[in-house]
Amino acid sequence: MLFYFTGTGNSLLAAHRLASSDEKLINMADAVNSGKFSYIVPENENVGFVFPVYFYSVPDIVERFCRRLKLKNQNYVYAVITCGGSIGGSGGLLWEMLSKRNIELYNVFELLMPDNAMLFYIIPNGSEVSERLVNAEKNLSGIKNKISAHEIKVIKGRAAAKIGRTAYRLFRSTKKFCVDNSCVGCGLCAKNCPDKAIEMKGGKPHWIKDACTKCTACINRCPSKAIQYGKATVKRNRYVNPILGGK
Repeated sequence: MLFYFTGTGNSLLAAHRLASSDEKLINMADAVNSGKFSYIVPENENVGFVFPVYFYSVPDIVERFCRRLKLKNQNYVYAVITCGGSIGGSGGLLWEMLSKRNIELYNVFELLMPDNAMLFYIIPNGSEVSERLVNAEKNLSGIKNKISAHEIKVIKGRAAAKIGRTAYRLFRSTKKFCVDNSCVGCGLCAKNCPDKAIEMKGGKPHWIKDACTKCTACINRCPSKAIQYGKATVKRNRYVNPILGGK
């Protein structure tokens, strides 16, 4: 059983590569929105968590899911956290959250992927992205072998995550999101928003919640690049992992 969360596709790719052919993939955002937090794990099946690091911490919607999660028949539990540089203390924070749900996390793997933090940085060009994706595929193969061997590692560090989480909570406001005249009214932003924070009105997106997870799916996956975050994203590249196929 593999629980995942993705904004622009990096963690979805990792989840698909790690899952066995008959393993169930569960989108944590969908689970939160539907209120489903209890699961029965098939006998001898691993339990995985795959998601991106935010502010060296855990995405809000992942935290909301994990703090209410109930597992029956848990076996080997692991996490793969995707990042553009470092996962910080997110693994330790996840361990803490799951421990409070009587779920023992045995290992956390860091997976470098193309950086998509376009609210802060200029996204790398095509060749750099391609190189990162090739290396990620190789690293995923090694991680999958370690998961199969049930590798156990001491999970350390939560201080950086807790500091990052404080900054992250202040940053989650939706006030700076806006849309320009190139919007074609396709509604993909509303469809892809994990928080259901976007509603289409008069053929244009409107942010109806004060805060969101800040996954940037609305910005990066907009086909006409019509959604901006203030002036910070106006001239910046967008990034969508090829696994999403433009959706």
